[in-house]
Amino acid sequence: MDGDASGAYHHGRSKEVSWLRTFLTQAALCFFLFAAFKIGEPQIEVPLSSAPDLGTVRSVGPSTDFYFLSVAGGSRPIESQFRLLKQMEMFAKIYKPKFVLNIAQLGEEDPLWYNATHHPELLKMPWYTTTASKGRGIGNFMKKIELPYEQVLEIIGIDTGPFQNFLQNETNNTDFKEQIDWLRQTLAITTTDWRIVVGFNPLVICNKKNNKEAMKLWGLLQDIFLRYTVNAYLSSNGCSSYFYSDGGISYIEHPRPTDKLHNGILLHGVSPLYIKTYLVDSEGRVKLKYSSTQQGRGAI
Repeated sequence: MDGDASGAYHHGRSKEVSWLRTFLTQAALCFFLFAAFKIGEPQIEVPLSSAPDLGTVRSVGPSTDFYFLSVAGGSRPIESQFRLLKQMEMFAKIYKPKFVLNIAQLGEEDPLWYNATHHPELLKMPWYTTTASKGRGIGNFMKKIELPYEQVLEIIGIDTGPFQNFLQNETNNTDFKEQIDWLRQTLAITTTDWRIVVGFNPLVICNKKNNKEAMKLWGLLQDIFLRYTVNAYLSSNGCSSYFYSDGGISYIEHPRPTDKLHNGILLHGVSPLYIKTYLVDSEGRVKLKYSSTQQGRGAI
């Protein structure tokens, strides 16, 4: 009798375990299917104030990496700007970044760059500043930086003003065509390990309906980036999240200075296999982490 009871118990127990295993498997499949459908869609921006802290600037990563900074230019309240520049000074002392990318609309007339000249620690490294002019690509630049492990990082800055003119359906698209030709030619003449294109205006489209011109521009630039193995495009923030990947290309957007909660800096650490990016707020708290591989595939 006891044997029958014991057998029944074990049989019932095994059915319970089997049911639980089936339930968990189905739940996992549902989750991955949901995630698969969401991949490739820009995510709605989440305020940095609600993001969990992931440590401080002093606990970011190994000192052996090659570091550089990027920040959104523009005008800020005096106190906010002071905190931001002091935070950048701390980065400079701890990680010895080799240069700063200033994602700005006004180029060398940018207010943040002008005020940074009063901070000697920040003048020890070169600043490369974008622009979005109304004329031809006066703000274009290309810089090659040798990395300590026999690799080369290429930074290509492009004046996105002509792109905006194209989106506004202006009749004269000569400047736009010249910019596209310049980008193609610049990418075609060299081959490097890492390629980052930098521009003021974001390219990610959040509302694809009734936006044919933006979709045309997006498709054209995406094809160029894929053909010439661009790893990432850095810009100011649009309507998506700060980190977004499409077709193996990372689109990294910077917090705009207009929102105090989003007044932060990006610290990039380059190693032989990946670039790790840390979004740090003006109080020194790491809010988001992102990794780009040499194939351009990124992961938060």
